[in-house]
Amino acid sequence: MNKSFFLLKINIFAIKIFICFVILFHSVINPKESKSSTPASITFVTHNEENENYTNFNYYILRRNIIVQLAEYVQLKGVKWDFQSDWKFLVAVKNFDTGSVILNTNGKNLLKWLVEDKGVSCDPHAHESQYNYADVAYLHTQLGITPAKIVGGFLYDTIVGGNNWENLESGIYGRVFTSYFWKPDILWGGGTRNHLDDPQNYGIWKPQSMANYYFHDSTKHLTLIGNGCTNKIFDTTSVTTALNRVRFLIDAIKYNLIPDSGYYTSTVFMSVGQFNTSQLNKMKQFIDSVGVYVSQGRIQWKNIKENYDYWNTGYGKNPFRLQCADLPTLYSKLNLTAAPQGFYNENVNRLNINDTFRVCLRNIYSPYNIVDSSMALIDSVSLTGYFAFKNAPSGTYYISLKHRNSIETWSKSGGIVFTMNSLMNYDLTSSASQAYGNNLVPKGMKYCTYSGDTDQDGIIDASDISIIDNDVILSLSGYLDSDLNGDYITDAGDMSIADNNSLNNVIKIVP
Repeated sequence: MNKSFFLLKINIFAIKIFICFVILFHSVINPKESKSSTPASITFVTHNEENENYTNFNYYILRRNIIVQLAEYVQLKGVKWDFQSDWKFLVAVKNFDTGSVILNTNGKNLLKWLVEDKGVSCDPHAHESQYNYADVAYLHTQLGITPAKIVGGFLYDTIVGGNNWENLESGIYGRVFTSYFWKPDILWGGGTRNHLDDPQNYGIWKPQSMANYYFHDSTKHLTLIGNGCTNKIFDTTSVTTALNRVRFLIDAIKYNLIPDSGYYTSTVFMSVGQFNTSQLNKMKQFIDSVGVYVSQGRIQWKNIKENYDYWNTGYGKNPFRLQCADLPTLYSKLNLTAAPQGFYNENVNRLNINDTFRVCLRNIYSPYNIVDSSMALIDSVSLTGYFAFKNAPSGTYYISLKHRNSIETWSKSGGIVFTMNSLMNYDLTSSASQAYGNNLVPKGMKYCTYSGDTDQDGIIDASDISIIDNDVILSLSGYLDSDLNGDYITDAGDMSIADNNSLNNVIKIVP
């Protein structure tokens, strides 16, 4: 063997190794195959205000009793509650929580019971007209609890009476209790005077300043936890309206309309001063309804501190923000069930991997122009992908489904009726007649789209087999178009699928 030939073989081997490494690396990071496991979170937040009549015993005790009932229900249902108090309520607790009043709170004052027995987070909330944030934090300590290091409401871009949230960055001393020092970690509930134009943001970041509130500055100490779209429950609130705020968020994630890598913090809010039995029942109804989504893993109850902790550890302190105004609420939904022939394992009735598909809505008349399109993962277990369309008006359309190594497949002859801003389900696996020209292959109990069109030219032929054959020779593995069965290896099994479909002259069938 001469030297030049030997070097040539070494170079070919090195190229093979390099190609394998690149493709394997690509498969690890390929976003088509994975979705973030970070769910949306929701926090129950309440405020009591300094202009409410807590110096009146009857006024206080009525609300105290409702708080106790709500705390019992919140704990039972796994809800996370941030109970944010201004000075007047705290003074009322100190003055009134004695004797028979504390029989229903295990012999403890209300706040101590909320923290120790019910797992509620008690946070300072201050308008700072008399007591500043350090003073309100100190009043918490006088009730036997350590206040959470949370600023429960602030004016985000306005200085009033010398009060400025930027001063909290390094901590402050009390105005009334002048020797008490308090340094918070978290900002929550940024607002405006009279709540005329409050910021509404999902996400977490470190605001640089009042002037650059939305600019993330990693050198800052204070971290802002967004409260999402305003979602308040009052006497006049419809529970359905409050639930829609939650649905809009989790559906936008489900239908890939907002980044699935985002950290979506949301809130449901109530005012303690307005508590009555009607509001209590509405909140219970809301909690029960949200519980369905919690059980599905689509949203989690987290208190403000838990969001802060996860952002610092599990989310890598990455800033994220989505304005409420940018959350899509008007769009059409298609739940499409489909299975590529190679990926589908009939023995376990699932796909070998999740993968990305594109669905186009096409006019039902020539030249069958695309009106709207959407991309989504089809889940390996449910065989279903969730596609959203923001542009297509109501009408009759063909659905065309494209996948990286499958024959493009259209829905049944005549099209399907599509209604704007509604949900539609379509199952390509239930019958061959669900596809135009019956262009599906039976496999087990399902009908599948044909696998093997690796070059996406609408026919499974020698050119596709050549692509697969080359990858087999190179012993390639990873996320490859030539991997027809989704086992991350291109081998004889993939070649067999394409070869059989080529012999059967499988082609795209369209009107």
